[in-house]
Order: sequence, then structure tokens, then C-alpha cells
Amino acid sequence: MAWTTGMVAFVAAVPLGRFTMHAITCAHEGGHTLLGLLTGVKVGRITLSRDGGGATGFPETIPWLADLLSTVAGYLGPSAVGLGGVYLLGHDRAEWVLWISLVLFVFLLFRMGNPLGFLAVIGTGVLLWYVATHWGDQAQLAFGYAWVWFLLIGGVRAITGLFWSTHGGSTTSDAAVMQRLTLLPDIFWLAVFWLAAMAALVFGGARMLHIAV
Repeated sequence: MAWTTGMVAFVAAVPLGRFTMHAITCAHEGGHTLLGLLTGVKVGRITLSRDGGGATGFPETIPWLADLLSTVAGYLGPSAVGLGGVYLLGHDRAEWVLWISLVLFVFLLFRMGNPLGFLAVIGTGVLLWYVATHWGDQAQLAFGYAWVWFLLIGGVRAITGLFWSTHGGSTTSDAAVMQRLTLLPDIFWLAVFWLAAMAALVFGGARMLHIAV
């Protein structure tokens, strides 16, 4: 099942990414928002764009450490949630994967600031709720595996978008922000984000394949 759901998730996250990446963007912007709130920053609304991107409303000036942590949390957000899902699957808690994911999307619903964002969150949330309340145990388990694979693969794929936005001249991409905060080049942070997301995918994928044996 782990191999099959992994292939399904790959198709959803890569070939069909233009239709599904808003779910990954929600996790990305949720990472920014959560770390911003935890570090005491007054975070504004989240907006999603048609091209799959998004933005979180931060004040023009925030403390250096809060800016650093909230920026890093964005591109690690989907992978971190995916690794949490791997842990729950390893403890036979597939239904928890669904309900915790649903709670996170409810949190995002109250942070969204544009119609597309509301549609993306509500659509994904309704799907998670329906699976959690109407599907049998084995079907929930399969969906849980696919969902976790999707988060891990989507976390890696999102780095491609960061690469093109950074090298397309953007001064507001996460890598560009990290360059401003640390004086290290944006390509260094692109490599760090990609390696972290890939490590999460390799480790999480290996764990799921082991769990399913």
C-alpha cells in the first residue's frame, strides 16, 4: 500500500501540481503564520494566488529572530506536517492524521484573506472531513498514507517555485528574505530548503515503507 499511495501522491503533487499545490501553499503559509504568532508578531491575513503562490501579511518591521524563524517555517511547513503524519501512521493513528490535518485547515480558514484562499481551505477541509467520517478504517489508512506522501513530495516540489521566483528577480521570496537577514546568498538558502525537504521525504518515505511491511 505504501508504494501505491506514494505513486498516487506523486501524480497529485507533480503532474497535477497546478491543481493541487494550493493545499501545499496553505501548509507553507500556515508555517509562516504559526511561527509568527508564537514569536509574538501581529500576523495579518493569508492570500493565495492563482499560480499556486501565496503571501502572509507581516508588519514592515519585525524582530530579527521572529523574521528568521517565521521565514524558515514556511518551506519546512509541509514537510514538518508530513513527518508528523509519518509518526502517527507508525503508531496506527491514521484517523488522527485526518483530524489533526482538519484542525489545522480550520485554523487557516480564519486566517484567509481572499476568496481563492477560502475555497482552497474549505475544499481540502471538506475532503478530509468526509474521509474521516464516511470511509472505513482501511480506506482511511490508504488515504492517510497518500496524504502524508503528498505533503512530503509537495514540500520538495515547492522549492522549484522558490528557485524561479528568487532568480526571476523577486526580492520578497523566502530565500531573498533569508539573504537579507543573514547576508548569506539566496542560493545557499535554496540549497538548505531543498536538502531539508528532501531529507524529510527520504526519511518519511523509508519509514512508511517499513511500517507497511
